[in-house]
Amino acid sequence: MSDLKGKVIAITGGAGGIGETTARLAYAQGASVVITDREAGAVEAIADSLGERAVGVAVDVTRREDNERMVAAALERFGRLDGVFLNAGIEGEVGPFDSRSDMAWEKVFAVNVHGVRLGAEAALPALRKSGGGSIVITSSVAGLRGAAGLSPYVSSKHAVVGMMKCLAAELGPEGIRVNTLNPGPVANRMMQSIEEQANPAHPEDVHQSFEARIPLGRYVSNEECAGLALFLLSDAACGCTGNTYVVDGGLCSQ
Repeated sequence: MSDLKGKVIAITGGAGGIGETTARLAYAQGASVVITDREAGAVEAIADSLGERAVGVAVDVTRREDNERMVAAALERFGRLDGVFLNAGIEGEVGPFDSRSDMAWEKVFAVNVHGVRLGAEAALPALRKSGGGSIVITSSVAGLRGAAGLSPYVSSKHAVVGMMKCLAAELGPEGIRVNTLNPGPVANRMMQSIEEQANPAHPEDVHQSFEARIPLGRYVSNEECAGLALFLLSDAACGCTGNTYVVDGGLCSQ
């Protein structure tokens, strides 16, 4: 069982979905949490609802200085940093490969790839000072396979899997573990957006078509994804690095 008592964890994309759920569960397991998202109000409200071991910080992950401010907040408030959950991500536009604009590709990669890169860069000095730690990156089953109509998103999620493997190889000797969390379809806002973009008139048809391919017959939950993220952030996963960890209801088994 994962135990985060005494650890300090920073979380990006913490205003809802997997990020908020992870922050709440990490706090319940004894961690101190720095919860970040683009808007201060949402993460500050979550932190206030948790207690004195939580702080909310406005962070745009595409900006190096914002990522550095996230780490600085952890050090100023709690004195150390033991783990980062680089979870912020966007789905982008759904549509044919040759109809996606340069801007559509750049926007997705700015958040999903460069946001991860900048978050990891910002965290490394603090993790090294702590003597090691864990970096968990939210990828997707889309980072392990293809999906028609989602080229920018899928490409970005494959990219962070490659980044993770490079970081794990480089940072292992320093006691810093790096892994990806690869959810399947999750019952949250992002999948709802994908469904609505794919079939605006009947998004429920898209939902049903996804579920029909999942052996468990349903989307996974934010809680199920958060549980795996917390395991990877904990000392219970001290031998786990350089790998993809899937929570998908069995989707990738087919």
